[in-house]
Amino acid sequence: MQKALKIVTLAFSLLIASALDAQLQVDHLSFKGFSAVGFGAFLNFAIPVSEADFVTAEGGLDLFSSQQQNVVVLPLLAGYRYTLDRSGTGFYLEPNAGYSYGGTDIQIEDQNGNYADQKVSGVAAGASAGYLFEPAGRIQFNLGLRYEHIFGPVAQNMFSLRISHAFTFGRRE
Repeated sequence: MQKALKIVTLAFSLLIASALDAQLQVDHLSFKGFSAVGFGAFLNFAIPVSEADFVTAEGGLDLFSSQQQNVVVLPLLAGYRYTLDRSGTGFYLEPNAGYSYGGTDIQIEDQNGNYADQKVSGVAAGASAGYLFEPAGRIQFNLGLRYEHIFGPVAQNMFSLRISHAFTFGRRE
C-alpha cells in the first residue's frame, strides 16, 4: 500500500509539473530525527500592486524520502514580492506566510506506549530571494532560493532551489 501511494504521488507530481511548464524545486527538509533532499512542484500566482511589487499566492507539493521514511508537505502561502531595483524584474525579496499540511509514515511512541504517525502540519512562514528575468513575451522566468519554517508539533526547516515562470494576473500600472 505504501509503495503504491508513493508511485501514485510521484506520477501525480510529474504530471502537475509537466503541465505547469517546469514549476519545479529541489528541497531539503530537516526536523528531529529526519533529514532528506526531495523534489517539489508548485503554483505561484502574482498580482501586481505597483510597477515593481506583487501580492503572491502559492500552493505546492514536496516529497521527501530517507531510510524507508517518507514525508509529504503541501504548503499554502501568501506573500509580497518586492523587487529591489523597483522595475518589476531583477533581484527580489518575498516574505510569505500560511499553513503547511503534511503527512508522514514516521512512527513515534506516545505516553501510553502506542505508536502513531508523527504530525508534520502547522503554520508556516519564510522568505524567498531570487532573480526575475525580463519577460520573454508574456512569460517571466524566475530563479530563486526559499527558506520555510513550519511551526507545529515537530518544527521543520525547508530550503528550496526553485526554477519557474511566474503566472501574473492583471496589468502593471
